[in-house]
Amino acid sequence: MKKILIAISGGISAYKVADVISGFKANGFEVRVITTKSALDFITPTVIGAISGGNYITDDDVNRIAHIEEAQNCDVFVCVPATANIIAKFAQGIADDFVSSTYAAIPKDIPRIICPAMNTKMYENPTTVENLAKIRLQHGCKIIEPVVGLLACGDKGIGKLPKPRAIVEEIVEVLDEREPWKWPLQQDPIGSSNDSYSYLHINTIQEVEVPIHPHVGAFGARRRHDIHRGVDLYAPVGTVVTAVEDGIIQMVRPWTGKVADCDWWENTWAVLVKGSSGLVVYGEIQPIPEIEDYFKMHETAVMPISKGEPLGIVLKVLKKDKGRPTSMLHLELRKPGYFKNIDKSWEDGKIPEGILDPTPFLLRSIKYFGR
Repeated sequence: MKKILIAISGGISAYKVADVISGFKANGFEVRVITTKSALDFITPTVIGAISGGNYITDDDVNRIAHIEEAQNCDVFVCVPATANIIAKFAQGIADDFVSSTYAAIPKDIPRIICPAMNTKMYENPTTVENLAKIRLQHGCKIIEPVVGLLACGDKGIGKLPKPRAIVEEIVEVLDEREPWKWPLQQDPIGSSNDSYSYLHINTIQEVEVPIHPHVGAFGARRRHDIHRGVDLYAPVGTVVTAVEDGIIQMVRPWTGKVADCDWWENTWAVLVKGSSGLVVYGEIQPIPEIEDYFKMHETAVMPISKGEPLGIVLKVLKKDKGRPTSMLHLELRKPGYFKNIDKSWEDGKIPEGILDPTPFLLRSIKYFGR
């Protein structure tokens, strides 16, 4: 069980930490809590103790060396909310309370996540900006940026703590040990969209977005001829598609057009690769000659492929231009070990057995792209 050490400093949004703790526990994590003395002006030990199951230490506790044990026995350190004062202590190496002493003792390989929350002018103060840059660049901290909203002082601006659920989701991703997929196209991923016309705002030659429901190219979207079983990634004809992980090419097969009895589309093919994530289907492409020739000569054989190696190029698939791109990579994913009924229709309310939504993998690849 992963252990999260939450440090609470004395900001007005400290009361939200109860929901953050509950969110972590709901995800199966063990949570321990440490607080500055001023944090207890905003959230009481009774609340902290009830939510954390009694796993908390305040600045008034007598065991002054417990910070070493707490620092060395966590899988991630989270400071929420992080005030300008505690951020300054972290940046300058000041260790004059339990929270700052614990931070100083965190091993280098333990992720540190800081959630600033304060008045806009304090957040934009050059010293605070400099301190945040220092702990990000020199200490390797991940900063969960505050959002714009109505602040406790009555001002409206940046400095508001994000919703507890958003904080939990970001930190759960940090603790996710699955390796993110590398991007399967030449383009850089820039985000996600549920707007079917989002391509109008990006350079589709260099950039691509991940469609999310109800985008017409998203997983589970209802279209004229089917319910979509994959994700469409708009890309110009000729874009190189690469393998997202090591695997074995199981099959090269017609995917759309007359060759696949779908003559309302242009002719395209798919390469099916079995890897650790399951069966990945790269559709609406033209396989590279080496793969195509191999399977012409070895119809029942399999072919190894390494992560990042080219599989094919994107082809035009839509016959008519109706205002959206007519070429794209169609990406599908099936459970490990599943290689049956890949053409089974998707009945209303019932996803075909074995099919998975590749969207979470693609969204993670955006966050980790370039690392």
